[in-house]
Amino acid sequence: MMDLHHNLFYTYHGPCSDTDRDRQLENNVTKALINTLRLGGEAVWRPFLAWLGIANATGADFLLQRQDLPSGHAAHKRHRVLLGISKRKSVWPPTQCAGPTYESLPDAWVYGDGFAVLVESKVGDNDFTPKHMQAHLSRLGSAEHVPPKIVLHTWRDVHSFFHKLLPSLTDASSCLLVRQFVQFLEYNEMSGFTGFQRDHFDYFLLHDDEDARRWVLDQMNDFAARVQTELRKIDKFYELPHVGALPRSQSYCWVAFGPDPFEECKRFAHQTVAIGANGLRMFVNVDTKPANDRLKAAIFRPEFLTALKKLHNRAPFELVLQKSVREFPRPGTTTPKMRLHSSLLDDCAGPGKLGARLRCRMDTLNQVSERILRWQSDGVVSVMTRRSRRRWRWLQFEETRRSASWRASTPCMATW
Repeated sequence: MMDLHHNLFYTYHGPCSDTDRDRQLENNVTKALINTLRLGGEAVWRPFLAWLGIANATGADFLLQRQDLPSGHAAHKRHRVLLGISKRKSVWPPTQCAGPTYESLPDAWVYGDGFAVLVESKVGDNDFTPKHMQAHLSRLGSAEHVPPKIVLHTWRDVHSFFHKLLPSLTDASSCLLVRQFVQFLEYNEMSGFTGFQRDHFDYFLLHDDEDARRWVLDQMNDFAARVQTELRKIDKFYELPHVGALPRSQSYCWVAFGPDPFEECKRFAHQTVAIGANGLRMFVNVDTKPANDRLKAAIFRPEFLTALKKLHNRAPFELVLQKSVREFPRPGTTTPKMRLHSSLLDDCAGPGKLGARLRCRMDTLNQVSERILRWQSDGVVSVMTRRSRRRWRWLQFEETRRSASWRASTPCMATW
């Protein structure tokens, strides 16, 4: 079972406001970065400095929250770098900064013979404060040398750097530290979407951990943004992803794609993706009666049978007609009413007994479908595809007379 606190850098958070949490996280994530560099050794800090433009550094020391170096002469170093790391891409323009009005307190220092790196970090959605950054620049300024170099990165960039560094590490302790730091950034919503992992699915078995809930929700938000970008290229219909709130009582997390606002989105057929303990599912929802009626009319056309045949050519599946009863607020229950294997839809069945069985089964399917659609309870048609022993794929159509809702779903058990 997953537990984020097994990570070397992850800490417990007591009751606190969002502002206090961000301040704690900012200190902790900066500390984790510095400790990874210091304890990881030369194999870790040397590539990091080269990434910042400081090559061939000899020796490195590290400080947390000190105004200046022990010598008090950071401005006298030949190579001086102001490193700003933020959660969002910074738009801070150094040329428009006002003069400093107070003594700055850097979050960290990385320094050595002939170089000094001043680190300023942000973990919230806010950008760097211009006066604060100008104060840092003034601390690094020197009349004897060129102006300090400014390097702005996101925590996602930092995550990517250390993730790429991992394969080159041969020392076990260095490898462990870097791997734990990469994981720490992921757990604290600093890395963006990194792919669905087993831990994401495991969360929904108990869904009782607040830190894990925040992590899963952040991953879904970033995943939704990436999917939305691709959908927008296909059709302007996809204006915005709508991610569910994911209360701790909920055993799945969903995101819908379509027009904005969400009430407008529900008036049309729209894609929805949901993640739960049993995998990743993809739905096509129709939540209004006019759209529902159009979908029902399309389903019973010959083109729908043709589409099912194409699915069978890709992989065998089973068509299941189910009766679904919802008892709000408790979860609904479903009862299968009829099953139809996709082999009966194959063109190779011919006009013999199999073809006759197909016509009989499809007539029965239509009759049962029409009868269930007239019931007050829900009717569900689901198509299940088994691709391998460990991979399942589903296509599910769900209709609710009262809420006029149809759903097509595809849970994928494999990691995305």
